[in-house]
Amino acid sequence: MAAERAPSATGAARVLVTGATGTLGRHVVAALEARRAVGVRVLSRREPPPDTPAHRAWATADLTTDPLEAAVEGVDAVIHLASTKGAGDGDVIGIRRLVDAAERASVRHLVVISIIGCDRIPLPFYATKLQIEAVTRAARVPWSIVRVAQFHSFVDRLVATPASLPLPSPIIADLRFQPVDEREVAERLVEVALGQPRGDAPEMAGPEVLTLVEIAAVWLAESGRAASLVPVPLEAVLGASSAAPPASVAAILEGYRAAENTPHGDRTLGRVRFADWLRQRRDAGQARGHTSGRS
Repeated sequence: MAAERAPSATGAARVLVTGATGTLGRHVVAALEARRAVGVRVLSRREPPPDTPAHRAWATADLTTDPLEAAVEGVDAVIHLASTKGAGDGDVIGIRRLVDAAERASVRHLVVISIIGCDRIPLPFYATKLQIEAVTRAARVPWSIVRVAQFHSFVDRLVATPASLPLPSPIIADLRFQPVDEREVAERLVEVALGQPRGDAPEMAGPEVLTLVEIAAVWLAESGRAASLVPVPLEAVLGASSAAPPASVAAILEGYRAAENTPHGDRTLGRVRFADWLRQRRDAGQARGHTSGRS
């Protein structure tokens, strides 16, 4: 393993966040900056926007091509969130180059986010996550991997997209999810990063397992929209003689029906239910509207 560096003379932890400008990344940065004696450095492919706080260090680099020495220099921990959100070599190249740079800089802790069930559901994107995990496990930097369930915002889109169509739309009723609030995930990642390396940390999911039809019912109730979704059991989809999905897609759907994307071992559960998240989003939107109305 890389030689450990003593904390800075001020006692402050120094944390680099990759993917810091994404939805989860912004919550992670906010959670870190809310802690005393934590210095935050953002790694992004983009230059800092004009409203970036003066106290926030910013490193501009592409994980797949640019030198990373300046980004990791003087860092105690790295929280790696950056992702292309698709399958392919880019994310694997990125983690390899980040690990190499972290080893040379004697970073003390690498925290990598992954997805619950990536070893059980045959999605190409999940296969990429497994490769990222393998690179992390082989690193000489002490590491923690935190597998996380789908976010509330993800299952929200699963319902909102078909519900926005002008005609009644089918949804596969019996797919299962245990969605979690991004802010609670952010707090958990910060807690892990500021502690001792955990290796495979407990997986994190939300407080309840819901089928897609249950998620839709909550969404429709909270949105006040008329029911426009037609629940269809997966068995009917798989048994359709003319429109049955390919075997690879069927295996993915069966994995979600079997709740392979929910924790099967040690776990940390959030407290925010999907209905709570929808109400919080609604209230935040109303508050912004009131503020705009007064300007």
